[in-house]
Amino acid sequence: MGQMRDYVNQIETEGYAIVAGVLSSSRSEDLASALAKIVDDPAVRRNENVYGIRNLLELSCDVAELARSTKLRSLVTPVLGEDCFAVRATYFDKVPGANWKVPWHQDRAILVRERIETEGFTAWSKKAGALHVSPPEWVLQGMLALRVHLDDCLSDNGPLRVLAGSHGRRWPLHELDAAKSRHREVVCEVAKGDVLALRPLLLHASSPSQSPGHRRVVHIEYAASGLPNGLEWRSRLQ
Repeated sequence: MGQMRDYVNQIETEGYAIVAGVLSSSRSEDLASALAKIVDDPAVRRNENVYGIRNLLELSCDVAELARSTKLRSLVTPVLGEDCFAVRATYFDKVPGANWKVPWHQDRAILVRERIETEGFTAWSKKAGALHVSPPEWVLQGMLALRVHLDDCLSDNGPLRVLAGSHGRRWPLHELDAAKSRHREVVCEVAKGDVLALRPLLLHASSPSQSPGHRRVVHIEYAASGLPNGLEWRSRLQ
């Protein structure tokens, strides 16, 4: 009980938390093997190396099962409530030939079924056949992401860096220096099977991996409520 209280408190105050040993080594390997079977789609290839798969809740029953699992939901419901649901999952990998630097940013886009012009919903776009939109801040504040690590991700493997406590608002690019001066930078080193939970508006970045191995992550996003004016989440797994 005390550990869960500390976890929720860290999410609320710092915008992130690391939970060790959520998946066993064998479960992590089974999930990695399942994902390897869907990499032949040309939409997920770059330089002959898999670097990312979008819309994973629709493409992988294994990931959908993971998103619904008691282990993952036990990390989400204390923050978002029992009625929360998974809305998106993405797969990332950093290997030679598919390696990149991610600058400081916030995750401000969600996936919806159809475009319905609604106040506060802006920057409509389509990626990998999915409709994206930037919602009002209250939608993003009602979300939580879980990054499930299928490999060790240490200092030489492009770990996520976060500005702890920066999740309370949107940060325009011209205010990035101010955010860096107000919030301490944390390097989130994690082990295989660990989960990094974070709020979408937490400023985060990562460097290219210096390691020749994989850095595989399944990134699952959850939401606490529906959308206004007839808008619907593209996926809604409860």
